[in-house]
Parts: sequence; C-alpha cells; structure tokens
Amino acid sequence: MKIEILGDGCAKCKALRERTSKAVQELGIEATVESVMDPSRLADYHAMSLPGMIVDGKMHEGVSGLSVEKIKELLRALIS
Repeated sequence: MKIEILGDGCAKCKALRERTSKAVQELGIEATVESVMDPSRLADYHAMSLPGMIVDGKMHEGVSGLSVEKIKELLRALIS
C-alpha cells in the first residue's frame, strides 16, 4: 500500500503524516507513507484542500483532523 500525504509542510500536514504512520504501524500492514509537498505534484492531484491523502492512487480529502483510530478504520476499509 502506498500512502501519500499532500501538503505544504504545515503543522496539520506533519501531524497527519505522524498519525498515519502510527496507524500503519498499529495495524501491522505493509505500507509506505510519504509526504508530497512539490507544488507541481500537488497540482497534478487537484486537491481541493490540504492536507489530503492519496491511498494507492485514490484521493481522500477531509482527513486533516482524523485520529489514529479513524485513519485505521479508513485503511481497514480499503484493505478488505
């Protein structure tokens, strides 16, 4: 699984990446979590708001304030 956190390096973006990494670790799934901050790559995704999350190529917006538990629920749903 490839998870990309879209953002500009703000505190919310960094926090989402940290919570996402923790969720991946707690679930024990094989996934990479990386930040995407390059403006040209962000433009390619047409994100309506930041931070955003791309999981295996699919956009998930409105994820900024998700807790580790909510991120785990999202990832579980995508795995099954």
